[in-house]
Amino acid sequence: MDSPGFDTPSVSGLVSSGANVVCFTTGRGTPTGNPIVPVLKIATNSRMFQHLEENMDINAGTIIDGTQTLDQVGRHIFETILAVASGKPAKAEIAGHREFALWRAGPML
Repeated sequence: MDSPGFDTPSVSGLVSSGANVVCFTTGRGTPTGNPIVPVLKIATNSRMFQHLEENMDINAGTIIDGTQTLDQVGRHIFETILAVASGKPAKAEIAGHREFALWRAGPML
C-alpha cells in the first residue's frame, strides 16, 4: 500500500483498503485506535510496554529480553488477532481511542 508514515493516516489507509484488524507496532507507545476496526498495539520493547500497558495489547520486547522466542510471540500475536476478530475488545477500544485522519496527497508537515 502506498501510505504515509504518520500513525493515524496510515491506520486509516489500511482500514480504507479493507483491513478488518490492524496490528500496529510501536516503539514509542502511540495510542492510536480507529472507529471502524480494532487496532492491536504491539510494543517493540518491554520498557515502553510496562509504562503504557493500558494501551498496549502485546509485548514483543520479550524477544529481545530473551524471555520468549520469536515463535512464541508470533503465536501470541496470532491468537490475539483471532480473539479480537471474534469479539474481544482491543486495548484501544477499551481506552476509547477512535482516531481517523485522511492522507493528503503531497507533502505533510
